[in-house]
Amino acid sequence: MKKYFVVGLVLLLFISLFGFSVLAEEVNRGGTVRVTASKQGVLIKNFNPFSPNALHATFGPMYETLVFANSYQGEIEPWLAKEYSWSDDLKTLTFHLRENVKWNDGESFNADDVVFTLNLAKEDKALDQAAIWDQGLVAVKKVDDYTVDFTFDRVNTTILPQIGSIYIVPEHIWSKVDDPSKWTGNENPVGTGPFLFEEGSFTAQSFRLERNPNYWQMGADGKPLPYIDGVQYISATGNSQAAMKIISGEVDWGTYFLANIEKTFVNRDPEHNHYWLPEGNIVYLNLNNGQEPFSNRTVRRAMAMAIDQQEITTIMGSGAVPAANFGVKKGYLDLVPDAVKEKYDWPYDPAQAKELLNEAGYTLNSDGIMEKDGQELSFSLYVPTGWTDWVTAVEAIHTQLLEVGVQASVKQVAWPSPFLDNITNGDYNMSIDYATSGFSPYFQFNNILPSRLSAPVGEAATGHSQLRYMNEEVDEALAGYSRTESDRVKDKLMEEVITHFTRDMPMVPLFFNPIWFEYSTRNFTGWPNEDNPYTAPHTAGMAKMPVFLNLQPVE
Repeated sequence: MKKYFVVGLVLLLFISLFGFSVLAEEVNRGGTVRVTASKQGVLIKNFNPFSPNALHATFGPMYETLVFANSYQGEIEPWLAKEYSWSDDLKTLTFHLRENVKWNDGESFNADDVVFTLNLAKEDKALDQAAIWDQGLVAVKKVDDYTVDFTFDRVNTTILPQIGSIYIVPEHIWSKVDDPSKWTGNENPVGTGPFLFEEGSFTAQSFRLERNPNYWQMGADGKPLPYIDGVQYISATGNSQAAMKIISGEVDWGTYFLANIEKTFVNRDPEHNHYWLPEGNIVYLNLNNGQEPFSNRTVRRAMAMAIDQQEITTIMGSGAVPAANFGVKKGYLDLVPDAVKEKYDWPYDPAQAKELLNEAGYTLNSDGIMEKDGQELSFSLYVPTGWTDWVTAVEAIHTQLLEVGVQASVKQVAWPSPFLDNITNGDYNMSIDYATSGFSPYFQFNNILPSRLSAPVGEAATGHSQLRYMNEEVDEALAGYSRTESDRVKDKLMEEVITHFTRDMPMVPLFFNPIWFEYSTRNFTGWPNEDNPYTAPHTAGMAKMPVFLNLQPVE
């Protein structure tokens, strides 16, 4: 049985693990961090972690997970579980829980709470928000007070990020609730998290959390985290008002699109106003590999060479991050083999794109459009109606492709129908599309490339495989990735997938949607940024917790 001792963030220091202050440091404590509420408009008090309408403060500040799936670092980090291990047959996952954790009402956290939470989700699918019981989980068993076994009927070592979205609730509270998914009486949640709801603070526009004085994680000074006294969530009537609150300095942490951010935000206080827009989900030019001309790899490569991602994102002005040909975020570029970089990292090159189209048998006709056997490279380029940033992107693509003799006429189509209907059934040639990039390149590519998700044109494809790309070697590499616990083997398999993807170019990576993150250092320091990207700065889920636990007030 292989054990994993997962390295935590800077906040999980030596003293956090051992609970004493031999290495205590001077730190600053105090202050309330002001954050734009992720859900704008009138706030409704809902701290039920099983409710789809729960406030984002529920997840992490109040209820915590066994592990933290750090999507920016691509690492599984310890949280309520201090370590995990796979059985030799890779069908049983054992979690070893921390023994110093208490619920904020003083009761001890232990294996009974984990088993209870998982079995709630087994009995009622509405409570299985991580969809863990649909992934082959057959039993969750208490081994002892601080050890729990998860047993599966199949091998899938990529399940850990999913487990990292299961928020553990106390059995001694929730076992008395008749219908957990609809419980509205969770006024003062009993959780293991570093914050408590501050009674009397809730209004339609704002509410506050106060620090849990008995939180289990220790800071650099040997005292319980967090360093800050609390968090105030501030709502607005809409995105425009939320943007004004960020610009005017009413909040320390903003999460919204700001037009001309340097001028409107940074220049108002260059010393303290900052932003970081790390990559989110990928957006790409979807080429229908299931029919001509995009069943021809040479034509697909020509499309890629004819597109200038940097120009597209500059014109959009939305903070989108240009994507490289390899289709992975910057943090994963080390998975791209050097030979692939040398051979396939082609730049924007319209002249070379034309040569490739000539190589594929196409020549310019009298209208300036590439043609072969009487068939022009002339298509509709689908984009959802009213998606203004995407409309701007495809209009730029139209101009760029026209330069090489490809007529891509922008066609706005209603979302979700018929836009999704067309690409799902293969009734298209070109479309803009996206996929969830997830915890690592595996999750992104596994949503797009597997042949098993594809279908003949005219039949419904599943997932994001409307590309109708078929490659047995990619299929085998993705399947093998989920059947090994070895990080070294996983990396090798992902290198293989990236190699095939870049060589075949089944789609053209355009850009990554940005994670909007504005922050002020006037009151607090310790924010993640491009130089210290210790977590993706999401305000939803567990990603915000390293931030809240790392912030310190300015002296």
